[in-house]
Formats: sequence, structure tokens, C-alpha cells
Amino acid sequence: MATYSVDQVEIFGRGVLKAEGVVIDRENNVYGGGRNGIIYKVTPEGKVGELCTLPAGSIPNGITLDREGNLVYCDLGKKAVMKVTQNGQVSLVADRVGNLALTLPNFASYDADGNLYVSNSSTRDINTALVEMSKPEPNGALVCIRANGKSETVATGIYLANGTAIDPKEEAVYVLESTRNDCLRIAIKKDGSWGKPEIFSEGFPALPDGMAFASDGSLFVTLPAFIRDGKMVPAHQIIQVDTKGKWSTLIDDAKGEKLFFPTNCAFGGAGLQDLYFANLEGDHFSRVHTPFHGHPLYHQR
Repeated sequence: MATYSVDQVEIFGRGVLKAEGVVIDRENNVYGGGRNGIIYKVTPEGKVGELCTLPAGSIPNGITLDREGNLVYCDLGKKAVMKVTQNGQVSLVADRVGNLALTLPNFASYDADGNLYVSNSSTRDINTALVEMSKPEPNGALVCIRANGKSETVATGIYLANGTAIDPKEEAVYVLESTRNDCLRIAIKKDGSWGKPEIFSEGFPALPDGMAFASDGSLFVTLPAFIRDGKMVPAHQIIQVDTKGKWSTLIDDAKGEKLFFPTNCAFGGAGLQDLYFANLEGDHFSRVHTPFHGHPLYHQR
């Protein structure tokens, strides 16, 4: 049974078209990039505006913020991690790490030291990667672009590496495996190196896409769809995972009334108690007020 009913979910910022990612700044403005190449900015009151239109061919995916207020996003069209200023100036962050080309960059997360962790879903690109939904292959990777400019591969052999998140204690980076319906934990060692990927939680009822930590270590994961007979079928679900890796259903919007293919989530609002969702097939963000306090992201501290 779900913790929240669909009635408790609020539609927020109608007019945001097909945004895959969502991030909230310190003033509680909400951002996301639409599949139309527009970066949307929604005020705390829900007024939708356009920060900028990205260069032709851009397909913004996961999105975050740095401490200067720049939006850092994964661009499926440019096959790169990109940055856009509040004035709409776009620049390249990285399109490869060593010998690894970022063919399908998905989501990026900063740790407390300003190191940027980026998932690369597959060695395939957006035009050919869907085959892995029905025939999973370990072609994904996680990379780290350090604050000093040095880049390293953290792990390879990941099944459609998707959402990423750093736990509140900064002891591990978590990565969702969309074609295995699970979540990996990769320890961050004190010397800055990493442990081997281990399964933290598994057996999700649908494929996971994005996630966000609460300050108590609870993890919230979006489940946009599941695979049936090789086809993607909407799920419209959110689950909550406890610190032991046990999951439960938070929201189940079977009809897609408020959540429509929810792909990413982030905490914002007063006390970081509002959990926001991006709806890839919708025209709005969604949010629900929770008793949890979100773990502040790099730019929110």
C-alpha cells in the first residue's frame, strides 16, 4: 500500500514540457530541461519561465547545480556533460574521461568537495540504446570529474547506469541499474579511491530512473516504467528505500494523473521537505510535502 495517495500529490509548474531532470536552487526556484531543448525555470510560486534555449541538437537529461548557480546537465544529443549559466551561456564540461567517451551521459551528482560523479548509461548512444531494455548488457559506467580537473573512471560493467546520488555521510556513491531494477552502492574510500560496486537494494517493481536522499539516509527512487514483451509500459511510481535496502511504495499513480513517467526527483522548499518530481512524458513538475528533510545537495549547503 502506498504511503501517499494521488490526491496528496500537487501539480507544480504546468507548462514545463517533457523534463527529464529536476533541481531546486537555494531560493527554491525549480529547474529542468525539456526534450525540446528549453531549460525551464519555475518560481517558488509556480510561475513557469524559460532560462534559455540550448544549441540545436541538445537533449538535456539529468540536471544539477554548482555553487555559482550554473546548471550542469547531461546532454544526450551532444554526448557530453554541459554547463549553462544564468545568462544562458553554454559550455562543455566533458565529453570523455580517458578512453571512455560519454556516449549516453545520464545523471550527475556533486560530492561535498565539488567532485562530479556522472553515469554513462551505455557505450551505445540514444538512438541504439533502447535494445538494452529487452536485452540487458553491462555497458554502463560511472566516472568522476574531480574539482581539480582530473577525471577517472569509477566503475564499469554497470547495467544501463542511470540516476546517481551521494549518501548523507559522503561514504558512498549510489547508482541505479535500470535494466536490473536495482541500486548499486560504491564505497568512497578515505584516500579518494573507490570500492567495488555492490547491490544495495533490488527487486524493484519497475525500472528505476532517478533518486534523492533524505538526511536520515532514506532514499527515494522514481520508477517511470517497466518492460513487458520488450516494450516500455508506464508505471508512474515512487518508492522509498530504508538504510538497510528494504523498499516500500511511496506513491502509486497508476492512471498517471499527477505523475506521468516520473524520471527524477529532488528535495526543495522550506526545510527541504518538499519532494519534487520531473515527468518526462508530462507538461509539469509534481511535488509532495513530506515529514522528511532532504539531504542538502552541494549547491544547497
